[in-house]
Amino acid sequence: MLKNIFVVLFISLNIFITSLLCYADEPNEEQLQYKVGLGDVLNISVLEHDELKTNAPVTSDGSISFPYIGSIKVKGLSLSDIEKEISKRLSSSYIKYPVVSVTLTTFESVKYFVYGEVKNPGRYTLEGNMTILKAISAAGGITPGGLYGKVKLRRKQKGGGEYKEINLDLKNTKESNMNCDMLIEDEDVVVVERSKDFFVYGEVVRPGKYTLEDNMTVLRAISIAGGFAKFGSPDRVKILRAVPGKVGYENVKVDMKGAVKGEVGKDICLHSEDIVIVLEGIL
Repeated sequence: MLKNIFVVLFISLNIFITSLLCYADEPNEEQLQYKVGLGDVLNISVLEHDELKTNAPVTSDGSISFPYIGSIKVKGLSLSDIEKEISKRLSSSYIKYPVVSVTLTTFESVKYFVYGEVKNPGRYTLEGNMTILKAISAAGGITPGGLYGKVKLRRKQKGGGEYKEINLDLKNTKESNMNCDMLIEDEDVVVVERSKDFFVYGEVVRPGKYTLEDNMTVLRAISIAGGFAKFGSPDRVKILRAVPGKVGYENVKVDMKGAVKGEVGKDICLHSEDIVIVLEGIL
């Protein structure tokens, strides 16, 4: 009789060990060290309690929901930390010696990036109806250095690792076209470039470097620089403009009298790195 009991115990122990081995869909070392973030989905199982098997998404507040124990804060925890926490809570009231397994079902699956002239550049979790403007807002908004910079979207092309770059015109978001406030897709990269500059030198009140705002003209540039100084001559204004692929500048003469009168084409729009020169009048 005693021998039969030992045989039954031996068989039961083997079955238990076998079930543990079959059950253990162990996460690899990389997953064990991985810190859980928003947007991840965890697969949670408890040995011999199939009713507790759960796919738990990490919500916007960094928590998951699990039967019996409710909400658990998991953002920033490793998988092994989460296993210990669930085991601890289950064993306190519901299950003796629970064997808990936690693996990643979705591993950083939905994300986008915002870089450049924003307050908090980096990686973000992609939420529903996320647009370019919302993405920039989530990154803390544009810094003063990027208020007049270009905004670009880099989107990974299907079937390859290459990115397509799209220039965005966020000032025309009321129009429904491809260059406005587009919806963000997984792995999109939003780049806010630094504002371009121009320079005003010579006989003006405040010579120096200025931000190239939209539709900046020579007339506006001189006004921003404080206007003509005592000896500055409206007849002797020119622009030094870099020539792509060449060394040096080309001289662009400015008809300031025509610009002041509002004649078409006289008030020249400035380019990035243009240098406006105001010379002294000739006696």
